[in-house]
Amino acid sequence: MASQLARFTDRCVDLSQNAVTGEPAPAVEKGDGGYADWVIVSIHCLREYLNQPYRRLLDILYEMPGIAAKLGLSVNQLPNFTTVCTRKQDLKMRIWRVLLRLSVTLHELGDVQA
Repeated sequence: MASQLARFTDRCVDLSQNAVTGEPAPAVEKGDGGYADWVIVSIHCLREYLNQPYRRLLDILYEMPGIAAKLGLSVNQLPNFTTVCTRKQDLKMRIWRVLLRLSVTLHELGDVQA
């Protein structure tokens, strides 16, 4: 049975790939391609979930090859924390809005909504 973290990561990857328009790019491309947007969004989701700074999160992921594999990466392919921070700032607001809209379906909504 998959751990709670593994199930959360699967959900993050799925939502992140859906939030990025078009066919999801490979997780990492050599040269100028770099890391796909969905990978950066998924890492950000994991950072929020685990309540860790990027530097520590990537250290933790380095020790979790199964979770890194769910991101389409080996532990040796994990980005540097500065890359994640920079790329997160470069992502378009549209991606975050779509991710928010998609993730709202994961929760049961009450009678009062804002």
